[in-house]
This record gives sequence, structure tokens and C-alpha cells, in this order.
Amino acid sequence: MASNGRSFAASVVGWLIFAIVVVVFFGGLLSFIAFLVRAALFIVLIGVLLTLYFRLRDG
Repeated sequence: MASNGRSFAASVVGWLIFAIVVVVFFGGLLSFIAFLVRAALFIVLIGVLLTLYFRLRDG
């Protein structure tokens, strides 16, 4: 019976380790993707604002 309890505990601990690794890895990956999206939106916004500025200044 102790062997079954140990096996179950080892399985739970293994899944917890796996879950922690996945959360840390994908959390970092998702934050990197979010950073890229924000950077792209920032560049587009700057481009639009510069375009508007030069059109209004020359008009």
C-alpha cells in the first residue's frame, strides 16, 4: 500500500513540476509576444502621427 501512495505522490509532484515549467515558459513567451505587438503598434502610431503632422504643416 505504501508503494501505491508513493507512486501517486510522485505522480502529483511530477505534474506540479511540469505545470510550473509550462507556466513559466509560456508566461515568458506570451509576455514577449505582447511586447512585440505593443512595439509594432507604437511604431504604427508614431508613423500615423508623423504623417498627420507633415500633412497638416504643409497644408
